[in-house]
Amino acid sequence: MRFRQNLNSFRRRMSIAFLLSISTIFFVVSCSEKSSNSSLKVGRILMGTLVEVNVIGRQNQLKESAEAALTEIKRVEDLTSFHKESDLNRINNNAGHSPTKVDPELVSLIQRSLEISELTGGAFDPTIGALSRLWNFSGPEGPRLPDESEIKEARKKVNWRKVEIIPDKNEVFLPEEGMALDLGGIAKGYALNRAEEILKAKGVMAALLNAGGDIMAFGGKGDGTPWKIGIQDPGDKGRIEAVVNIESSAVFTSGDYERVLEKDGKQYHHILDPSTGYPASGFKSVTIVAPDGFRADGFSAAVFVLGPDKAKLFLGKHPNISCLMVDQAGKTEIYPESPSVFHLRD
Repeated sequence: MRFRQNLNSFRRRMSIAFLLSISTIFFVVSCSEKSSNSSLKVGRILMGTLVEVNVIGRQNQLKESAEAALTEIKRVEDLTSFHKESDLNRINNNAGHSPTKVDPELVSLIQRSLEISELTGGAFDPTIGALSRLWNFSGPEGPRLPDESEIKEARKKVNWRKVEIIPDKNEVFLPEEGMALDLGGIAKGYALNRAEEILKAKGVMAALLNAGGDIMAFGGKGDGTPWKIGIQDPGDKGRIEAVVNIESSAVFTSGDYERVLEKDGKQYHHILDPSTGYPASGFKSVTIVAPDGFRADGFSAAVFVLGPDKAKLFLGKHPNISCLMVDQAGKTEIYPESPSVFHLRD
């Protein structure tokens, strides 16, 4: 049995960082030559990946602003952690026993995640925690292949409709023992949204936040040109499948090629289908471009689980979302086809 994940995947998980790094380096050089603005990039390991914050603006504000953004991401990580002591895990520990009073922000975040569950027909389900524990892809001990009987029992604990929220008391209740909330499918997107708000409040003119290849950007590069993001070919980590130019958007990818368990010649990836308890099939990768990180994060995982046919029906209801899908045969589809924000590479 082997679990494949290393530090290189921090920089290139889902969206490849190669093209992004090149465009950023050239901008740092031109910045000092052509304008009074400066740029600064800082990074830290947060939320299980390398998070880099590239800020552009007045030189005297950059370091403090970038550090404030990273601090905010760490705060969201502490609030939503599935494996450490957190408000989220206090809810999980009390499942089947009593409601748990938690931070109002977490209550709001859980409510918003349940809205995505409803929009996606349960393809995204924050109560997938019972299955997450079994497979343990994000746990420190590494993943394991559960028995079919274990998966069958855990699936009984997965049902987003059973989550009870008491908003006037800021309480959340999971009515069955063994139920567990896992917000891993939207926490990173929410954290980048919050970091963006911090940067804007501090007067940063433009920024790009890169959390293991999931991107949030605003203000273009500050010189009137968009950020250029390369999307990794899921079948070849050295190749860029497509390029997307963004000014104020989020780009999130869900793929089957990073956190992988190999056993008896078969690979199992970390994106679990709530309806089966096993890794979702149908796609190799799904990349979403959306106005904000929360939806880009949640929708990328949901579309991956939905599969090709249901995904198109879902995307048709969300005209402000763009999607690049690569199926198991390596066929690439873009939705909507025209106009498209994606530019395929030869």
